[in-house]
Amino acid sequence: MAFPSLRDYKPAPKPGVLGSTMFADPWNPSSAEIRQWAYTHTAEEPCQDWDLALSWAAHERDYLEYAADPCCPNRSFFLHVIYLMVGDAVRSKYRTTPEAVVRGFIELTKDTKSKPLQRWRERSNHLLKHPSEFDYAAWCGGGYSSAET
Repeated sequence: MAFPSLRDYKPAPKPGVLGSTMFADPWNPSSAEIRQWAYTHTAEEPCQDWDLALSWAAHERDYLEYAADPCCPNRSFFLHVIYLMVGDAVRSKYRTTPEAVVRGFIELTKDTKSKPLQRWRERSNHLLKHPSEFDYAAWCGGGYSSAET
């Protein structure tokens, strides 16, 4: 008997929460749906573990844009997502995402003027050089991202 994959699991959206009605499928959102959510002041995460759903979901450039935009009301959430993406890749010894992909993602911010993204880039490059210094609370638990906002 085959068991369903964890990737097939999609929790039900939270009822009555602005954000849950924005998405046809919060575990597979479109770029337009993510942008609408990013710039909605009263939006809440549409489902549990939405940060995990967004990790490496082919919208990485959008996340960098929102994390860099001081006018984005959900900026801190996207800072958390990009820290989570790098931290989880390093923590898993690149089983979740190849190191070359992580390095390419970090490289996208080489010319950024955004101070939070500059710090993310510096921390990310340091972590790649010193993976033994990984701290779950800082990288995946929101420590670094909450310190930025």
